[in-house]
Amino acid sequence: MEHSEAHATPSALATLDEMSIRRALSEFATGVTVVTTSGPGGPYGFACQSFSSLSLNPPLVLFTVMKSSRTWPHIESSGTFTVNVLTEEQKSVSAAFGRRGEEKFLHGHWEASPLGNPVLGGCAIWIDCTVDAVYDGGDHHIVVGAIKDIGHRQDSCPLVYHRGSYAKLTASGVDAPASEPWRQRPSV
Repeated sequence: MEHSEAHATPSALATLDEMSIRRALSEFATGVTVVTTSGPGGPYGFACQSFSSLSLNPPLVLFTVMKSSRTWPHIESSGTFTVNVLTEEQKSVSAAFGRRGEEKFLHGHWEASPLGNPVLGGCAIWIDCTVDAVYDGGDHHIVVGAIKDIGHRQDSCPLVYHRGSYAKLTASGVDAPASEPWRQRPSV
């Protein structure tokens, strides 16, 4: 039986060092978000690829944040955050929020969410949340948020990250019609 490389099982990593793991996991394409909060010292935020929907009932999302993050203590203190899902036109916002020390909120147009957190104008989705639970995740916190409000723009293309750089979709996905419930995904 002939095996093409496309059908071959990938080889196990030679070592489980940080760079080998990072390189392998970069094969998983993700969207890019900016998680924001407000505090007494102003707005705070960071770029986050480790974001996911978690539950529809109750409505929950999750993200992970490095324990050394400068933004995390402000989210923890306020008890609220907003996830801003970026579009392909917002690469400069992603880059600014991916670096430390820059005047991050000078990039893009920002308004206040219903919970008072920064919302990026033109983003694909914004999700206002309260912190529901926090779990230990090695060098990260796993933060579960209870969804309180959502803004959704249907005419956008998401900013995609793959192999350590931005990628571009050639075509956006299409929602399954409500008349075809068998095509609806059981989880988000």
